[in-house]
Amino acid sequence: MHSRDALEEGGRPLAAVVDLGTNAARLALASLDGAGRLRSRGRHRELIRLGEGLAKAGRLSPGAFARGIACLGRFAAIVEERGVDLLDAVATSALREAADREDFLDAARAIGIPLRVIETGEEARLALAGVMAGLEPRPARALVFDIGGGSLEIIRAEEGGLAEEGGLAEEGGPAGGGGLAEADSLPAGVVHLTERHLEEMPTPADRVEACAAEVRALLRAIPFSAPGGEDIPLIGCGGAVALAWFIREGSAGEAGIDGTVLGADEIAGWVDRFARLGRKERGALAGFEPGREDVALAGLIVVRELLARTGAASFRVSTGGVREGRLLELLLGEIS
Repeated sequence: MHSRDALEEGGRPLAAVVDLGTNAARLALASLDGAGRLRSRGRHRELIRLGEGLAKAGRLSPGAFARGIACLGRFAAIVEERGVDLLDAVATSALREAADREDFLDAARAIGIPLRVIETGEEARLALAGVMAGLEPRPARALVFDIGGGSLEIIRAEEGGLAEEGGLAEEGGPAGGGGLAEADSLPAGVVHLTERHLEEMPTPADRVEACAAEVRALLRAIPFSAPGGEDIPLIGCGGAVALAWFIREGSAGEAGIDGTVLGADEIAGWVDRFARLGRKERGALAGFEPGREDVALAGLIVVRELLARTGAASFRVSTGGVREGRLLELLLGEIS
C-alpha cells in the first residue's frame, strides 16, 4: 500500500531514512523521479548533541538520552503522518561508542523507529553514494570528507572502485561516478574536538593550535595520494554544509548551498575570525544555525587542516550524505 505522497507521484514509493549522529539527528524523505533520481519529499534536522560528554563517560548522559528519544518521537510522528512505504534508521559514531547503546536502541524501537548502528565502512559507502547522487556531472574520481560530531570520514572514490556485496559500492554504483576505493574514519568529530580543546569562547590561540595539531597528527597517519597522481576534486558534506551557510550564503537552510565552492584562504580567515568571537557574537552571524556556536570552530579547523594536507585550494560542498545513499538503496531495491 503506497503513501498519499506516492499516489500523488504516480504510485512511486516514498522512503524515509533517519540518520542519528553525535551532534545532529536528521530525517530525509524521498521518492524516485522518472529518470531514477532522488526527489526530496522533505528534510528535517535537530541539533541534539547526543555525544555530549560521551568521550569521558563512555555512555550517554541522561540529558542526551532524553533529547535523542524525544527527537526520534517527533520523527516517528512525521513518518506516520506521511504514510511512508519504506523506512530505515541508522546511528553512527555516538552509539558505536556508547556502553548503553542497547538501552537507547530499545527505546527508539519502542516508539516506532527501527534504529540500528552501522559501522564505519557502511557509513563511508552510503555517504559516498549520497554525495555522488547529487553531482552533475558525476566525477569518476573524488576525495570526499564527511564532518560529523564524533568522527571525520575520508573516502576516496575511483572509477571501478572496490565492490561490496549488496550495496552501492559496486563499480560506479547506481548513483554513477566513482566507486568506493578506500575509506578512513578518524576521531576528529567536532563535538569531541570541542570538548577537548575549544570550550572557551572566545577561544585562545593556543587552544586553537592544540586542536589543529591533533587534527594534523591524525591526517598524517593516512595517505592522500590521488589516483594516478592526477588532481581529483575534494568534496565536503556533513558539517561542511553548516559552515557554508554562514561563510557564503548569509542565510540558514540548505537551498542554494549544494555545489558551493569554498576556498582555503576563506576557511583560514574564518578560523581566526571565529575564534575571536564569543558565543553571542557567533550566534549573531548572518545565516548561523543556533546550537553550533561552540562546535563550528572545530569544523573550520578540520577543513583548514584537511585542505592543507591535501594541497587543495578549495572544496565543493554537497548536501548529500548517508541519508541520500540509504534512500537510494531502499528505493532501487524496491524496483529491482
